[in-house]
Amino acid sequence: MSSAALASTPPKSLALLGLSAFLLLGLIYPVLGPALPRLSEQFELRATGAALLLSFNSAGAFLGVVLTGVISGRLSPQRRSLIAVLVLAFSSVALAFAPSFVLALAAVLALGFGFGMLDLTMNVWISTSYGGRSAAVLNLLSASFGVGAVLAPLAVGLAGGNFRVPLLCCAAFAAALLVPLLLTPSRTLITPAALTAAPATQQSRWLLGGFVVLFLLYVAVESGVGAWEVTHLKATLPLSTAQAAQLSALFWVSFTLGRLISAPLALRLAPAPLMIAALSLAALSLALASVPAFAALAYTLTGLFLAPVFTTGLVWLTRVMPGGAAPTFVFAGSFLGPVLFSPLIGTLRDAFGPVAIPLTLLGITLAALSLVVGLSRRLSA
Repeated sequence: MSSAALASTPPKSLALLGLSAFLLLGLIYPVLGPALPRLSEQFELRATGAALLLSFNSAGAFLGVVLTGVISGRLSPQRRSLIAVLVLAFSSVALAFAPSFVLALAAVLALGFGFGMLDLTMNVWISTSYGGRSAAVLNLLSASFGVGAVLAPLAVGLAGGNFRVPLLCCAAFAAALLVPLLLTPSRTLITPAALTAAPATQQSRWLLGGFVVLFLLYVAVESGVGAWEVTHLKATLPLSTAQAAQLSALFWVSFTLGRLISAPLALRLAPAPLMIAALSLAALSLALASVPAFAALAYTLTGLFLAPVFTTGLVWLTRVMPGGAAPTFVFAGSFLGPVLFSPLIGTLRDAFGPVAIPLTLLGITLAALSLVVGLSRRLSA
């Protein structure tokens, strides 16, 4: 069979499978943040040690994305999804019952690996299966991801801060996805982007590097709020882990709402001005989060302001660097953000106290904002 993508009418079950897969990804993506205080108590970790869990999780996602790109020409999306879902199911159970910190690190590494593989596979599978309707279908899936991201911290909160029950539910959901995956025919083979990339020039390399760093910084902020908000709220307010986890769900509620609001805004504003406005407002809300009385509200506003950055940035990237491997590099590089910055946040939190969490996130946001301004000026010159 040719390595080129084969266009065909997608089976009706693919849309339902996509909704379910992205709901699972939404459930898994934020669950480690609300679980962090309990894991820290269980393994007697300082913030620096807890940050290793986040770094290993993101490193696993990076490896999952890279391996997916390597094997995309050899295994169908269906088979790659089956592998990813199996890894997610087993690693969720492994993390729930990990008896030691070392095994917990191995479990979160595997959890990230399965996440990265399923995330990239489903994005590409859906986007190449629906032709002109692909964007609309992906927007729907994005809402499904947001629903899962809201439910995960709520589940930890309702379980009294116990992360094991939500993780076991994720494992059961992943196992249930095996059935529709086995029944869904895979008709689309995707050519690895690297094989079809246009020859790179020095200017395109600089632009690609700028976008990779931009998305790396952005994901460090988005995942940083999701991972550290519960820890910050619990340390600065008279809240239990369960109460802080429930409040952290508001970040994902506003994030999902922001995605819906940003759709009409994107029709009226060019990508760069919209991203500059969004990151500027996010910086203000993160500065407000350093005041304990306003922290929960500030994190909720941060979700609203961050919502359009990733999707708008991808549109901007594809306009200035159409075709080729740019989106793949950016997608993979973005997972390195938490790998690099989670240890920094943990170290600064240990050294300067809980206020270091929002202030470090503020600094990363300002760096991303500066990079957007720089890229905009370079492209308009």
